[in-house]
Amino acid sequence: MDKPDCKYGASCYQKNPAHKEKFRHPPKDNSKDQELDNTSPRKDSPASSSKRRSNSPDLSDSVIEEIKKCKRPPTPEKDHNSKEERDKNHEYYGMTRQRYTLPEVPMDVGLMSDIYDPQIEFSKKAEYKELCENSKMFIKHKFLVDMPDCFDSLWKFCESKDTEKPAEIFEKLGLQLVGPFDVLAKKFDEAKIHEPGDYLRHWRFYFDPPEFQTVLVKKKSGLHYGYWRDSPDDISGLVAVNDASKGCEFRMVGQNVFDAVMHYLEHEVTVTPFNKSQITFMKKSLEEWCKERSIELKGSDKLKTREKAVVCKTFHKIGIVVPFDRKTELGYRQLLESDANLKKILAKFDGIDKRNDKSGFDTVMSELQPIVTAAFIAVDECDFGTALELAVDLFCHGTISLHDVMKPLFVTAYSMLKRPQYIAIMKSHLENRRKEINLDLLTK
Repeated sequence: MDKPDCKYGASCYQKNPAHKEKFRHPPKDNSKDQELDNTSPRKDSPASSSKRRSNSPDLSDSVIEEIKKCKRPPTPEKDHNSKEERDKNHEYYGMTRQRYTLPEVPMDVGLMSDIYDPQIEFSKKAEYKELCENSKMFIKHKFLVDMPDCFDSLWKFCESKDTEKPAEIFEKLGLQLVGPFDVLAKKFDEAKIHEPGDYLRHWRFYFDPPEFQTVLVKKKSGLHYGYWRDSPDDISGLVAVNDASKGCEFRMVGQNVFDAVMHYLEHEVTVTPFNKSQITFMKKSLEEWCKERSIELKGSDKLKTREKAVVCKTFHKIGIVVPFDRKTELGYRQLLESDANLKKILAKFDGIDKRNDKSGFDTVMSELQPIVTAAFIAVDECDFGTALELAVDLFCHGTISLHDVMKPLFVTAYSMLKRPQYIAIMKSHLENRRKEINLDLLTK
């Protein structure tokens, strides 16, 4: 019976008789290698050398020489931990095993980071450039939401007033177009590429929950308007306003972004003898634009529909909307404590630094814990809105030490409600929650 060839051939180093009994050890046939040598470029030829250099790290000569020295040690070491070598019946009994030494290759002469980092960076830039060419794709990719029709319509109105700088037509009246409008204004095209969380924090004020997205800001203030979405795929166009310098409360002001601009011009703009005529002209222009395109100003139908769906008000006063069966009362139940009592408990967390006063934090937490536990029990019984209400209330209270308490509530509620985009927005916000008014990513 023919024995199989040993892969080492006549140069096999093994002395074990059992191994020699099992394998043939013919001399190496170099004819094939010679044939390959005759039909392919030699290793030291200019063509093959340049190809090798272009596809491999740029290693120094000294390192290459060290790699060439990577051969079997002259005296193999005995591996005393091998079970096979201790088994007299095994074919490898008594066989010595060789150990190999590798030269140390410093990272500054090539290798993985030098090879792949430029490729990764190039890929990021190519993807970013492609996104910038499609504003809807950019907004969806970076901000995780779709924009309602009134968003594009307001931008077209701005372009009709100033083709070169449409984003600045309200600035003389103290109002900035921000957030996703920066995408339409091409401000991101040449901007530095940031981490995903940075885009989600772009113009996100301290008390802005994931459901709110800022699009208009009163210059040099915390007053800002934005879209309110009860779920990430909501494109109803409802708009709300908040002044971050005054607290967490929001107020619905209309059912499209034109309502937000009109609200600003009627209630929040600083009127002077120099801009009074400009304000009047702008209001008239907006009214005419909306009338020509059948865009309803100061409508209330969508607001009334949403108001009927609200299951509780929460501390920000806008309330939350979740699937709720009013007959079976499945989807939401009230918190264990009233809003008034909950505010009293949360007030005790003010001024407590969890890292420096853990015992003080734990003492107050013992009062809050039953409410948290009850909210999670409600989730187990399909009342997902309860966990969301408590998470929103903790968020609106604004105490940093409660971030770790509210995160699991947010994650659980949004997961059960199938609103994963809001998990990403919430986590990004809590990672860097700032009480500032300049929250423009493009200035960073």
